[in-house]
Formats: sequence, C-alpha cells, structure tokens
Amino acid sequence: MRFGVRCDFLNFFEDIREVELAFFNVQEFLKLRIGDILKEVKGRGLEVVTIHAPNAKIHRVEEFEIVIERCCNLANKLDCDTVVLHPCFLRKKFDREGAIRVLDEEITSILENYRVTLCWETFINENRLFRNPYEIYRFCVERDFYGMCYDFSHIPDDQNYVIKQIREFRNHIFVYHISNRERANKTAGKPLNHIPIFDEKGVLDFRKILNTNLINPASSLILEYRNEFSEKLREDLKLLKDNFNRKKWIYETVLTKTSGSVEHR
Repeated sequence: MRFGVRCDFLNFFEDIREVELAFFNVQEFLKLRIGDILKEVKGRGLEVVTIHAPNAKIHRVEEFEIVIERCCNLANKLDCDTVVLHPCFLRKKFDREGAIRVLDEEITSILENYRVTLCWETFINENRLFRNPYEIYRFCVERDFYGMCYDFSHIPDDQNYVIKQIREFRNHIFVYHISNRERANKTAGKPLNHIPIFDEKGVLDFRKILNTNLINPASSLILEYRNEFSEKLREDLKLLKDNFNRKKWIYETVLTKTSGSVEHR
C-alpha cells in the first residue's frame, strides 16, 4: 500500500514528498520532454505513487494513444505501475462501442508492454464513456491491465452505499482519491467536495471506511483536497499512514465545532 497527495506538475508542496503526479492539459503535456519531467521530480526528491493523465479525448485516437504511452513510459521511469484517467466524454459520431474497440485493439497492448494498469476514475455522468462506477467495474473484471480509481467526492451516495461499493469493487480498485464532501442542502447552495476527510461538514465517516477489510492492500491512497484546505494535507497524510501501518486508528478523533480541525487525545 502506498500513500500520497495529488499535485499538479510544478505545483508541488515543499514539505510533502509522496505525490500523485497530475497533468491536465493534453497539449501542454505533449510539449514537455520526459527528461525534463524526470529532472524536476528527482531534483525535488519526490516519490511518485501514481500518475494522473491529462484529459485526452479517445475519439482523437492517435493522440490518445500517444498520451497513454507517454504516461506509461513515465510511470516505468518513476517506479509506479498505475495511471489514472477520467472516462472520456463521447461524441455522437464516436459512441461507447467505438471507444471500447479502441481500448481493446490499440490501448491494451500498450499497457501490457509497459506492465501498467490504467485506472478509470469514478464519475456519475451520462455523457462519459463509463457513466457510473458499476460500468467501470464491469469493464475491468473482463480485462487485464485495467482498474478503478475510486473518488469519494464524485459519488453522491450515503455512507452505507459507499461502503457497499468499495467492498464489492475492492479487488479492482488500485487507486483511491480520498476526500470528504458536504451534504447537499437546498438552502445553502452547491455543497463543496474535496474537503478534508475529518471536516465537521463531511458526510462520510472515514474512521469506518479506511480499514483493511474494505481497502485493497495492493492500492495507492491519494489525498485530494481543494486548494483552500491544502494546509491539512500533511497532517492527514500522516494519520492515513499511521492508520494502515498499525491496522487501526491510533487516535481518538474529535471534530471541533469551530474549525472542523482534528484534535488527538
């Protein structure tokens, strides 16, 4: 099991070394030289736990292949074996069947060559290649070199349903994007997602979720917080590591009513 925080390339944290190395824009990613990326990462003494690919469009087949192969090459050189990708948005002239064909005929061989697993990040969206976690799961159970990235902030379900999903998908989840989210409130505007795991406004109880009975031990756990909560990353990363290294929560956590911070006693 590996641990880290999400960092966009070049937007690193000075005091955190374990990262998910994330790229967003396809064209900017393709302009970067692999050697320059390696120099930046190794010069900072970073441990890359997984790579988050930019949002490549699968209907641009040649470009999509290039992006996936570059990410796999980078993963090999940085000693990680997973690449995370958002399920692509589909076009009318390029449907789900066509996209799956590209994956099976063009992409799987690249993943096999580099021995890298492509992990589809969970979303609920009717316009994406995979519209919900169950579609990702059904795709992955039939294929090697594909897995899931379960993002707790992207699943608008209650605690029990989330636990049901991660238990069912456990053996196929190789990356977890870990953060909490606010409860929907019609009078309070749009609820925030990607808030700290122990924030008092969070709907999920991670003391019950983050245990070895539910989390795949052969996975990477990545904290992904909104920028305004970045000061909590270092503290929560330590808690995360301590929890799994000792196989239980070693602190009694108490959420304060004032700031949503965590006290330990």
